[in-house]
Amino acid sequence: MKKWIVAIALTSLLTTLTLGCSSKDDGSGAHKEEAAPPPAKTQLGNNDTVVKANKADDHLDEQKHVADIEKLSPFFGFVNADGSQIIVTGQEAGLETSLSEYDHIIGEAGKTYGVRFANWQTGSDQSSGRETANNFANLEGYVFDILDGKAAPNETYYVVKKQDFDLESLLEITPPAQKGTDAELEAEETLKENISLMRDRDVTQIWTLAGIGSERKLYLVRFADKGKDRLFSIALFNGENFLFRDYPAVAEDDISVWRVDDGGEVSPGMFPLLLAAETKQGLLLGMSWWGAEGVNSFFLLEDGENLGELDIKYGRYTSP
Repeated sequence: MKKWIVAIALTSLLTTLTLGCSSKDDGSGAHKEEAAPPPAKTQLGNNDTVVKANKADDHLDEQKHVADIEKLSPFFGFVNADGSQIIVTGQEAGLETSLSEYDHIIGEAGKTYGVRFANWQTGSDQSSGRETANNFANLEGYVFDILDGKAAPNETYYVVKKQDFDLESLLEITPPAQKGTDAELEAEETLKENISLMRDRDVTQIWTLAGIGSERKLYLVRFADKGKDRLFSIALFNGENFLFRDYPAVAEDDISVWRVDDGGEVSPGMFPLLLAAETKQGLLLGMSWWGAEGVNSFFLLEDGENLGELDIKYGRYTSP
């Protein structure tokens, strides 16, 4: 009952937090591992903590277009130095026929660009092994031309077929404004206190990652240490209640806790949003997690009473 009352109270509290301009660094979620993103799964485990009322989500009443979870693409890529091409890496050769059907990319907080399949690019012995824009021409992968404008160099994008991914399901993503007024600062402190009460663990820092649509907000929450136990969460306020995706770790030292050389800290710049889309199951979030040696991209899905990770993921090694 206490959590339910707190969640209701936060609905009015969060309206005082204004949104306006925003937030890079590999994300496995596992201690000192850099090759893969945070463990992905469609079923939720013990680390998935939810505070949500037993009430149907009203957002679909306002959103006629939805993305089909069953038709989500498995492909990600990143852009070259001048924003004119994207390469899909991490895939075997021989998928030209399939890849030629893909016609759009999504990234940069929901921006879309039309693309056209160009060719399979054979890797070069001049490659540095880094999946970055300055090594683009030396990497093995599927290259697409970007047709309408220039995408952001070296950024990760999700590659889709318009016939399978309804672009109208994408929601507006609003970056957070600079905090300034006493009312905003006070509201943030109250938010920290209420989340601490919900989770029975003190919150040391909280950052707004983005506003999503008309009333949802996404947060990064850092909780107080308990001995060697460390915890941060991605928290979604869905307009009524909070849903949490937890990332616990055991710190043997304060050099590499969640990621190699992370210093035991997280920051909002590590977690840019690629996209937010409405689905029949709930809100779908495409996110990246930057670390010292690379970046991993993954999906979080609000599915009824849960916020969990899907099996679709992408990682690239970018260490200098």
